[in-house]
Amino acid sequence: MNETNPTKESENMAKPKRIFYYDVLRALAIIGIVFCHVSVSYVSRDINSPNLYISVFFDCFRDFSIPIFVMLSGALLIGKKDTLVKFFKKRLSRLFIPFLFWVLIYIIFTSLFLNHGFNLDNAIKILFGTAGTLGVHFWFVWMIIIAYIGIFIINKIIQMQPFNIENFNRKFITILAMLSVIYIGLSHYHLFNPYSPRLTYYISFLAYIIIGYFLAKCDFLERRIDRKYLIIITALLFIGSYLWYIFYFVVPRSHMVNQFVRLSYFNLLILFMSANAFLLFKYLSKTEKFIDMENNSLGKAFTLISNYSYGIYLAHYLILYCIKINLIKIINFTQGSSLIWIPDLLILTSVISLIILSILDRIPYLDKVTGKK
Repeated sequence: MNETNPTKESENMAKPKRIFYYDVLRALAIIGIVFCHVSVSYVSRDINSPNLYISVFFDCFRDFSIPIFVMLSGALLIGKKDTLVKFFKKRLSRLFIPFLFWVLIYIIFTSLFLNHGFNLDNAIKILFGTAGTLGVHFWFVWMIIIAYIGIFIINKIIQMQPFNIENFNRKFITILAMLSVIYIGLSHYHLFNPYSPRLTYYISFLAYIIIGYFLAKCDFLERRIDRKYLIIITALLFIGSYLWYIFYFVVPRSHMVNQFVRLSYFNLLILFMSANAFLLFKYLSKTEKFIDMENNSLGKAFTLISNYSYGIYLAHYLILYCIKINLIKIINFTQGSSLIWIPDLLILTSVISLIILSILDRIPYLDKVTGKK
């Protein structure tokens, strides 16, 4: 008879079932962010060219990808009953350990190949995601840490049920979601500045955390409208709003001022795009074809990318930089077609990132730095 480990068995039983459409959204979001970092040099190059439509189309994927990443955190973590110890041990350690490892890698690389020696000021700038450094994208980690602390506080309020109100959880989250939309609306109309100081900017993403939970858990539309119509409506609204954003805002404004112009994350149009993308996959997730996809090769690819999404986020910027400085010696891709080179660089960066993370995942201790879910 085979013996089983009761501890492991209980852990497996306690482990919640993965929600596949979350994996798909997370995978698409990280791909969107890599697209942005790949295309940024082409946007600068094409600023006075008709090709700007192509490079901007790829670059602006980040405008809904970052909000979707944040909304997924809200959907997954609001309602969790973590103690303070478990919160710091499980949630924050999973963020910090990979983050500090990759910060160290970026600092070493910068010291050896860019600065010709260690520079404390530059190391601190990399750590905090300062613009103009290789670690410019690390701002996201600090924002997520602040967001996690906000989630912990929200969860404690929910657990306390302070006002003894029936269905307090749902009413509390609904009110918070409404306030979050109002907050983004105030920022949209420049009645509030979410960017200064930086801490305010990070805290502002709590709006997307709350909206993400609300969209994931509330099904008020599904009770009133047939799901197939909801899929069509959300798809049209998402695609339509994104194309309007590119063709009637970003490109015309960028041509007008001769530099790249985009909206902030705290804008009603960005919220509208992000929410419709989120809802589209929520509704698709209940269709037969989407359910079947989970076990085919495409579904497994989405799950793989989702599992390593945090590690890809941390590692890809340096990997992309290394690809560019070596590829330029072979072919002048900077003058090539953005329609060809942006997807090519995306695939190359993503595949190399996944290979490196997969190798690290097989090495004891270093498996902790991959950020794998």
